[in-house]
Amino acid sequence: MIRNCSDCNKILVHSVNTLCPECTKKRNEQFNKVKGYLQKHPKARLQEIVNETGVSLERVREFAAEGRLKVVPVDLDIKCQICGAEITFGRICQKCQEKFSQKSDRTTGTESEGKSGRMHLLKSQRHKK
Repeated sequence: MIRNCSDCNKILVHSVNTLCPECTKKRNEQFNKVKGYLQKHPKARLQEIVNETGVSLERVREFAAEGRLKVVPVDLDIKCQICGAEITFGRICQKCQEKFSQKSDRTTGTESEGKSGRMHLLKSQRHKK
């Protein structure tokens, strides 16, 4: 798929990535700077991180919103993307993760619960032929 890099607007050919290799490298370097700074200074505030690493405020917030940072700035409010509850890292709170996991378990089913799901349908279609 041909598309433009979302950062620098260069043309790239990739089915999944929205960044060119140069911008991907740059973003990873920025992430490593922020991550390293937060590991050494876990109580750091947003502005302090921006000043010390040279990474923009928006990028630091983006890293936290993506769930890539295990330690986040103390003055950054992160909300669960499902229920809006305050969380310390990631995108989804523990309660919503558990609910999602339970729903997922019920919809996938297992063979011990009986014959349900796609495998059963495929077997029945083969017998009809």
